[in-house]
Amino acid sequence: MGLSATVLLLAACLPQEPVPAKQPGRPLPPRHAEVCLAGSEDPVPLAEFGLGNGGFEQGRTGALRWNESGDCVTAGGVLVECLSAGVKLTFPSGRELLMAPDGRLHLRSGESAGPFAMGLELRLGDGTRVRIELAQSSQERLRDVLVVDGDRVLQPWYRGAKATRTERPGPWAGLRFFCCGDGGDVYRAVALGPLLVLDRVLVPATRADKAPRERLVVLTAPILDSLEVMGRQHREPDAAVRKAIGAVSAVADHGSDIFPAGAALSRAEKDELRWLLRGGFELQLDVDGPRAPRLALYYGQSVLPMVEWTLYGDPAAFLTNPHDQVGKRWHGNGTRLPRFQMDLQAREELFEKGYAMRVIERLPK
Repeated sequence: MGLSATVLLLAACLPQEPVPAKQPGRPLPPRHAEVCLAGSEDPVPLAEFGLGNGGFEQGRTGALRWNESGDCVTAGGVLVECLSAGVKLTFPSGRELLMAPDGRLHLRSGESAGPFAMGLELRLGDGTRVRIELAQSSQERLRDVLVVDGDRVLQPWYRGAKATRTERPGPWAGLRFFCCGDGGDVYRAVALGPLLVLDRVLVPATRADKAPRERLVVLTAPILDSLEVMGRQHREPDAAVRKAIGAVSAVADHGSDIFPAGAALSRAEKDELRWLLRGGFELQLDVDGPRAPRLALYYGQSVLPMVEWTLYGDPAAFLTNPHDQVGKRWHGNGTRLPRFQMDLQAREELFEKGYAMRVIERLPK
């Protein structure tokens, strides 16, 4: 069954009610879009955020290694130097980024961000993670630096001094940032289930009009997986439920057409956080109501969503109740989403849910 046949099936399965005429948002280039779709399995590469390649032209060209000076060179060619002035990253693009002992990130052109008192983790476009830990009560503020690539970890700075240690990978409890653009567009990252919220904290002045202030990335793999599982879970004989599940299964079968990987979404409604998908579908982000925030999938002129995904705590997909029952929004107990981007999920101890919601609230309505 092709996408056009799926659309006909949905038209037959879903209740259609007239709604006011919509004013679709103007198509935007990826760098200015509010929402992008990322289709890769976990972990999702930085390149799928629609924010540039992070200063890499050829991706991974080698392996994480020491150079002759005892500094680290990542698989994509980023030089990581531990200096008295801090930790300097030099990207293949030529961009330089310095984490100073005072906890501030600096660009050579003068822009800075922070302070980040405990340190931070920088995620690079070649998949490398640079973890910089600052001491809280010492004259030597730079405590430890680790460069992580999969299971390989090099430690060029250990307890306040230069080193050439090899360590095991471990968890990181601090803030996480992605180096996008040419390496100098730095975004803090917080995930709410399958929704990745990126907040720009640093950008060169010459790129300020090219790098969006915020970016939402919808991770489509767990969303489509939940639809497929939902179609298998519901086996009730009720005719209305069977129709609704048939529509969900049709969407799951053509998920890559409806949610095309790499797509930059345009607004469907000027005054709502609602964006156009393919085939007449729309994706809405609700920040109020039961178990908010939620993503909701709409089709055609339906006033009710087909499916809603709760995003925080224990993310799950819920089928909209096909029967008109007061106080019963969803049918069934929901379909749990697969664990995805777990290291980026919002942490209570860092108040990251509130931080992510404040970023979302900046989007114009």
